[in-house]
Amino acid sequence: MALGTSDSFALDPMFELDTKALRSKNPLIPKTPKTSKTDKAVSKTQAAGGPLQKPQSDSTEITRLKGKHGSRRGRASSGRRTKLLRKSQEIARAKKHREIRREQVSTSGSPGMVLHSFRMAAGREGSIQWTRDVWDRLLQPGRYENGPLVVQGRNFSLSLDPKRYPVFPAADGGKIIIDEGMTLSPMVKTILTEKDPGIRIVMGNPADRKRFFSSLLAAAKFYSVEENFAVDFGADPKLTVTSDFKIEKTSESLLKNDVVLVNVTGQHRGIPPQLISFLDKEGFHVIDSSPAFSELSDGRKVLYSIEGSRQDTIVDELFTALSAPCEKNKDLLLDDGALSGVTLSVRADRYSEGNKRKVVISFSEKNPVQYTLLRLLELKGYRVVMLNPEDDFREISEKVLSSLGLPAVYGMQPLWVDDGTPFNVRLSGFVLTGNGRNGARRFLTNVPIDPLVGELARYKGFDVVVQ
Repeated sequence: MALGTSDSFALDPMFELDTKALRSKNPLIPKTPKTSKTDKAVSKTQAAGGPLQKPQSDSTEITRLKGKHGSRRGRASSGRRTKLLRKSQEIARAKKHREIRREQVSTSGSPGMVLHSFRMAAGREGSIQWTRDVWDRLLQPGRYENGPLVVQGRNFSLSLDPKRYPVFPAADGGKIIIDEGMTLSPMVKTILTEKDPGIRIVMGNPADRKRFFSSLLAAAKFYSVEENFAVDFGADPKLTVTSDFKIEKTSESLLKNDVVLVNVTGQHRGIPPQLISFLDKEGFHVIDSSPAFSELSDGRKVLYSIEGSRQDTIVDELFTALSAPCEKNKDLLLDDGALSGVTLSVRADRYSEGNKRKVVISFSEKNPVQYTLLRLLELKGYRVVMLNPEDDFREISEKVLSSLGLPAVYGMQPLWVDDGTPFNVRLSGFVLTGNGRNGARRFLTNVPIDPLVGELARYKGFDVVVQ
C-alpha cells in the first residue's frame, strides 16, 4: 500500500482531464521544450560564470517546425519562432540557475543555522515548535507534511490531525509521528506501521527534553547517536566539551567534519560564541538550547599564569596573585646589642608579614654563616623558606604557600567547579578556594594561557592575569 500525503489525493474518474484538451491550438507556440543535453551544458556553463554559446539545437528545432507547418509558413514565421524558442531556452536556463543557486544557499547556510542558542517557549505548542526548530537544524528544512497524514487501503482511509499528531521527517526518509498524549489506539498504530514500514511512532512529553529527544533520535535512524558525549582538546590546558547527544548523520560525517552536538536540557549556561566558532572549525556543529551569558567578574575568581622562569620573579608574582604584602631586601634585627653591645641584623631577600606569620624567603646560596643566621631567625619565630637553585614554579609555590598557611596540591585540576556548564578547562597548577561554594577561587599556574582559554575563563567570571 502507498502512503498518501497532502500532495496526493484519490480523484474520481469523472473529474479527470484530458491532457490533449490542454494543448494550445496555435501551431506557432511550441510545447514546453524538454531540457536537452545541449541546454544542460549551456546551463552549467552559465552557472560557472563562463560565456554563453549559441546552442546547436536551434537549427534542428527550426527545421522540425518547418516540416510540420510547411516551408512557406516556416519561412514567413521563422524569425518569430526563433525568438519564441530562444525565449523558452532562456526561461529553462534561468530556472536551472535558480535551482543551482538555491542548492548553494542551502548548503552554505546550514552551518550558520546551528550557531545560535535558543530557548523553548512555554506551553505545549511551544514544546512542539521548539522540537521542530531543533529538527530543522538537524535535517534540511521544508520536509514536513503540509497536511494530514493519510493512509489508504482498498476498503478504508485513515488520516491524522497534523496539530494533534505532528509528523517529523526521519533521516532515512521515513516519517516520525509524535503521539504526545499517547492517545493513538493499538489498531491505528498497527494500520500505520503495516501499511508503511517507514512510519515510526514516538510517545512522550517534549517538555521532558532529554528523554523525549533520546526516543526521537532513535526513531530517526541517524548513522550514529551517542548520548552524554564528551570530547577533549589539548593536553595542558585541556578543554573538555560535553553534550547531551552527538550525532553523525551519515557514515561520512567524520570525514566531512559534519558532526552535530546537541544540548537540549537548557538548565545552565550555554556555549559562548567563541567556543562555538572553535568547535565549528573542528568539525562539530552545535545546537544549544541554553542561553549564552557571561558571569560578571567580582574579583573573587582569578586565573593567574606566571610564565617567567626566574626565581625572584616567580616569588614576586606569587605574592601579587595572593594579594599578600611582600618587601624586598628587608633587614631584620636579630640582636639589638642591649646585652652584648653587638648589633646583628639579617637581610631577607623577601619578607612578608600578615595573619600572625612572619615569612622570610632566601635566594642566597647555602653557606654555614647564612644557614646559621636563618636558623637563628627561626628561633625568634620567623618562618624561613630557603630556595634551591634548581627549584621551579612547582617547588617554589609549594614552599611559599605552605609558609603562608595556604596548603594546596599541584596537579591537573578543573578551572571551575562542575556546575552543569557544557564545557570546562583543566590545567596544571594550584587551586586556592575560599569558604563556601561561592567563595573566592584562585588558580595559580605557569601554563601559558591561549586566547580561547582566556575567553572561556572570562565567560565564567574569572579575571585572567598573565605575567
